[in-house]
Amino acid sequence: MATVTDLVAGSGAGGVLNAAAGYAQTQYNMISQGQRTYVTKYSKWIAQPLSGYFEFMGIGASTIDQATADTNALNALNANRRHRYAGDPGQPSGATVVPNAHNDTLVVDQS
Repeated sequence: MATVTDLVAGSGAGGVLNAAAGYAQTQYNMISQGQRTYVTKYSKWIAQPLSGYFEFMGIGASTIDQATADTNALNALNANRRHRYAGDPGQPSGATVVPNAHNDTLVVDQS
């Protein structure tokens, strides 16, 4: 049975930005009322069988530095992946993929 395993940072094997996972990273920072906030988004467009595409993502922010925003975004993305594919964001990495509400078993990071 298929599993959903958490992604790790970096471009190497298993990294978020590798070709197999296909997530793009967007980073920016802004200043509001004198407070700098760093923001990172990991995202990709995923096809839906009957309704086109949607942007699947994890977003993180930090007032400390960009690396903390990166970590927060990766944690959010992994929780979203476990929720979508294993049925619950509280599932551990390596959780079994379960059928969705339409009784379809989704292919991790592809459908």
